[in-house]
Amino acid sequence: MQQTIEKAYAKLNLGLHITGKRDDGYHLLSMVMQTVNLFDKIGIYRTNDSDEISMDMDFGGRHPEEEITCDDNNLCIKAAKLICSRLPESHGYYLHLVKLIPSAAGMAGGSSDAAAVLRGINRLEDGYFSKKELLDMSLMLGADVPYCIDGGLALCEGIGEDITPIEADFDAMFLIAKPAEGISTPAAYRYFDEHPDTEHGDIAGVIEGIKKNDIFLISENIHNDLENAAKHFCPSIEEIEELMLTDGALLSKVTGSGPTVFGIFENDKDRKKAAADLRSAGLAADIIYAGCIKPDYDKGERI
Repeated sequence: MQQTIEKAYAKLNLGLHITGKRDDGYHLLSMVMQTVNLFDKIGIYRTNDSDEISMDMDFGGRHPEEEITCDDNNLCIKAAKLICSRLPESHGYYLHLVKLIPSAAGMAGGSSDAAAVLRGINRLEDGYFSKKELLDMSLMLGADVPYCIDGGLALCEGIGEDITPIEADFDAMFLIAKPAEGISTPAAYRYFDEHPDTEHGDIAGVIEGIKKNDIFLISENIHNDLENAAKHFCPSIEEIEELMLTDGALLSKVTGSGPTVFGIFENDKDRKKAAADLRSAGLAADIIYAGCIKPDYDKGERI
């Protein structure tokens, strides 16, 4: 049995602007995305005696807040079936997912898992598909999946498929806090449509701050158009942000459609104090230290 074990890294949004809406209902976006060093692990095993696609998963001892099934609704299964349907010879695949990225968190955990399945199966099929073909398939699975094929630091536009890498020596000291509640991404976008956010940051200013490694410039310009929606569905977000800022965070924002909040800190002492205070207050189900990373999936970001 041929196998590979792939990493699937989480992401944070360093800015999310909704720039329009297509006739098919998809929102047009302008986002700065950053991969962080928190990852799921997915074992991908090729079986030559069957064309069945199956999976199981565990949560590393954690108890997920949202039910995640291993049936045809799982994005990993969808990714495996999609890429296998385009192979000249049919193979079966068994997937084993170790879920360490919080679910329903706005951190692209499911999208990153799907991208890892595409990369891993393509690896086991001797690179049958080109990068462009993988990207084309990834867009069929979800708006964040194309970005997750390569990850890193990038400007993502359109519905997420127009990706421009940002060349910068950016690094940041993140504290990530996810409340127990999850937020439905479609519900967050519906709330935005009904209650448009009139405040707008400046994505160009965020990118300039990133290139200069200037957290203060980033802080002046960063904005997430879905933050009001996230706070509507999960009011504790406001308390988490305020606690982080009180404990020394240079900025604190929601990532994606929430409910996860990240803070950027200047030193580890302040970051540890904020983590301890969040635990004491019982505001977050998951509290995670993280930093920036540029995955090298092509050369083998594997375990």
